[in-house]
Amino acid sequence: MSIDFFRKLNWAFGLIALGILFGVILFAATVEVKDLDLWLHLRMGEYIVRYGYVPSFDVLSASFFGQPWVNHEWLFQVVVHLVRQGWGMDGLIYMQAGLVLVTFLLALLLVYDKDRQLVLIPFLFLVLQIYQTRFTIRPDIFSLFFFICYIVILSSHLHKRWSVWALFILQVIWTNMHGYSLWGIIFVLIGLAAEALKRRVPLPYQWNVIGRLTDDEFQRLGLIAAALLAAMFFNPMGLEGALYPVRTLIGITGDSRVFFDSITELQRSLSWNTLFNIDDQWAFKSLIVLSFISFIFNRRKLDISALMLWLVFLLFSISAVRNMTYFAFAAFLVTGYNLAEVRFRDVVPLRFRNIKFFFLTGTAGAFFLALYLVDFGNNLAERGYYDFDKYRQKSEFLGVSQRNFPDKAAQFLIDKKITGNFFNDFNSGAYLVGRVCPGVMVYIDGRTELRGPVFFKEYQKIWNNGDAQAFEAVVRRYNLTGAFINTSGHFASEKFLKMLAGKPEWKPVYFDYDALVLLKDVPGNRQWIKQYGINLASWKPVELNLQELGPARVVPYRYVRRARTLYDMGFVDPAVREAQAALRVLPAYDEAFRILGDAASKKGDIIKAFEYYRLVCAHAGGDALARKKLAMAYLTLNNPAKAVEQARLAVELDGSSVEYKYALARALAKNKQFKEGYDILVPILADQKDSSGIKEKAGVLLKEIKLHMEKK
Repeated sequence: MSIDFFRKLNWAFGLIALGILFGVILFAATVEVKDLDLWLHLRMGEYIVRYGYVPSFDVLSASFFGQPWVNHEWLFQVVVHLVRQGWGMDGLIYMQAGLVLVTFLLALLLVYDKDRQLVLIPFLFLVLQIYQTRFTIRPDIFSLFFFICYIVILSSHLHKRWSVWALFILQVIWTNMHGYSLWGIIFVLIGLAAEALKRRVPLPYQWNVIGRLTDDEFQRLGLIAAALLAAMFFNPMGLEGALYPVRTLIGITGDSRVFFDSITELQRSLSWNTLFNIDDQWAFKSLIVLSFISFIFNRRKLDISALMLWLVFLLFSISAVRNMTYFAFAAFLVTGYNLAEVRFRDVVPLRFRNIKFFFLTGTAGAFFLALYLVDFGNNLAERGYYDFDKYRQKSEFLGVSQRNFPDKAAQFLIDKKITGNFFNDFNSGAYLVGRVCPGVMVYIDGRTELRGPVFFKEYQKIWNNGDAQAFEAVVRRYNLTGAFINTSGHFASEKFLKMLAGKPEWKPVYFDYDALVLLKDVPGNRQWIKQYGINLASWKPVELNLQELGPARVVPYRYVRRARTLYDMGFVDPAVREAQAALRVLPAYDEAFRILGDAASKKGDIIKAFEYYRLVCAHAGGDALARKKLAMAYLTLNNPAKAVEQARLAVELDGSSVEYKYALARALAKNKQFKEGYDILVPILADQKDSSGIKEKAGVLLKEIKLHMEKK
């Protein structure tokens, strides 16, 4: 058989692997609706369509109603509202899947080379690994699409006159969809800066001529920059709308850092603590290293604009977790460009004497890559969870998540026609806006740009620290008559629940695994309190139908969510009943053992508490908090050596926790290892940030250790 046959065979198997990869991408993008912010967008889109204008003030919350608000995502909100109105929630998922697929396809076509398919596929798979964490039906999916469109036009069609108008129109749309529209202008500025360097600064190798623009293209790039700047003003808010992205970029420093420190998606993607942790962001780190290596291999024919793009987006992605996807696409594109200029033998030291064997090796590689992608897709398809309401498994694809939203609690407010201004946790705000506004107006939602750092810090003081005075102040200021505590995806703040439990005027009217709803005892609420009031002290678990459940191995998280809320509010016996009910469903459930251990410890039964904490550690060995609690139980049982052992494990599992370090210092002091305990406490006292209250305890313990060391 001819060489041409083996070349085509290699190409065909590469296409098969690519086809499977795109099938996996399309399927992965149909993940169920999970994002909380989507609901606020849907409500605002409905408002804009119904009233025919984009309000320049807040109409969604109790705390900022009527205050100026630059709604820079209004066009996205209209789009998602119309899509849901026409095709339901699954229509939104299909919209996302289509956008994601086209974005990947455009990225691939930009750098596609049939002789390098086997190299491009793994890189594209790494991009998927990063992007799938952002399949949340948010404006980002449009921003990433525009991101690729800009690069397509600027890299391949800049010589055409229509490129100016095309980018102008895209910029107008982007400006009204997402604050990241500023990147449209930054792309062009990167191109202008790179071209200026090529023309005016002597660069190494062939850098001055690689990718250099003609004079007409250079002038057109300047014209595009002016057009994009003008396009920023085509929005309902005029100057305020145009300046919003710039102000947001400037605002990432100073007091606004509180958002980046507190909100997961805004936290740094890399830090010194996680830099060498292989399990943490492995795909992102792999792309950084591999794309950097591609520059080394292509160092002689390097395009300085590609290098600048790579550097800018690397810094951008490190600044926040949600920005990693932008770097992923940038890394894929620059790697594809670099590899197009590199010969195979320059990268791989192997030498193939027989060209047929070379193509056969490539064919085999594509075949095994295809098998891996099929297996990955199968594993993806099996992802799901148990639907306790229908007693059957639910796929994680299509539909609305049953684990992320306090759906039943919101429906309770709707069905019972309960209204008012409600205090709520940050995570539930956007969802409540989408479900119960305007009947119920929220205290806080995800619009950090509207509320600002001062308001957010006030919220943290209430939610994180359980500050009763601060809570009463906002209750009076905003006439709050209800409280909605979301527990559907996480436990509520222990300190806040304890504070609220100490206020008898706040009456629970709804309680389940997804939320706790309380109403203040005021005249307007008394009809609802009388009709739906709950006595949590006598709460009993809602039992599952075990015969219907059968032998299915399910995690009874609903029991534990209720148990933890009850325990934190001081209702220990009802919490124990919920935990015991959870163990009837899954006898080895570590979260239930933890609550039973906490309850036993609170009642002074340390031996029982030790037994439960031991079971938690036996079933979840990597649980740092359980190790710390087991250490404290050992300490109470006068076994300091074992306490030190468990406390060390807690610190090893989470070295950033001051609480665990203090626990280790206590155990060491009890075990008469004073010098080591002293060395742990000194840095704790030197730390200027102490929001945990540990510093004062550490100071007392340090004095005791010093006395022992002096006696010694």
